[in-house]
Amino acid sequence: MFEEYLKLIKKLRQECPWDKKQTLASSRAYILDEAYELEEAIRERNYEKISEEIGDLIYTTLFVCRILEEKKKVSLRKIEKKTIQKLILRHPHIFGNVKVKNAREVLTNWENIKRKEKDEPMLNRIPKSLPALKRAQLIQERVGRVGFDWKNKEDVYKKVMEEIKELKSALKSKKRLKIAEELGDLLFALVNFARHLGLDAEYCLSQANNKFIQRFHRLEKEFKSKNKNLPDVSLIEMDAVWEKIKQNQVLKKN
Repeated sequence: MFEEYLKLIKKLRQECPWDKKQTLASSRAYILDEAYELEEAIRERNYEKISEEIGDLIYTTLFVCRILEEKKKVSLRKIEKKTIQKLILRHPHIFGNVKVKNAREVLTNWENIKRKEKDEPMLNRIPKSLPALKRAQLIQERVGRVGFDWKNKEDVYKKVMEEIKELKSALKSKKRLKIAEELGDLLFALVNFARHLGLDAEYCLSQANNKFIQRFHRLEKEFKSKNKNLPDVSLIEMDAVWEKIKQNQVLKKN
């Protein structure tokens, strides 16, 4: 299936000075870049861009496989075989006699099988290099699969309010380490609340970032039209324009 990709990669590794010097370590950044670009295309529902980014991610993954083969560490065929075996083993409701009622039971079985395969703490398998919000959500999802979870979103909301009180108390102490700890706990609780609402915290924050950028662009444009530079404008003036921009957006939505 990937013969043309592999031929190209082999040729580039032999003849291109840049491709020849790439290593497993240098490939890390490119894999992350391509994964994020694909995630963004999916979020935008841009199907042409999705297909392009899938191709780039496949190429980058196969490039890493080629480096592994050159080092005589593992072959693409062995990777394929091992992955297929793992997926068959972790789907006993498809390839075995296990009965499941819903997707939640599938995930619970998945975690039980993984624990039997690997004698290590369950959360050790979550990459430390993930963005903190995404990592928090994965941690909560994983422990939720084995029953360590809040029963409803109301209880999670109470936890959020509890963490806000603890942060307020830490602020009064003026101890930076304590403030940082309580702020982290609040962020963790907010991620959990998003999860119980069926939302992805990383996506929510990303949308908030985009909204802020759009509004700030409009603010810049507003003052530029008046021949004013932002450093020379008072905060009161900027706040007034900011509120005007917000109100215009609300009116457009309604």
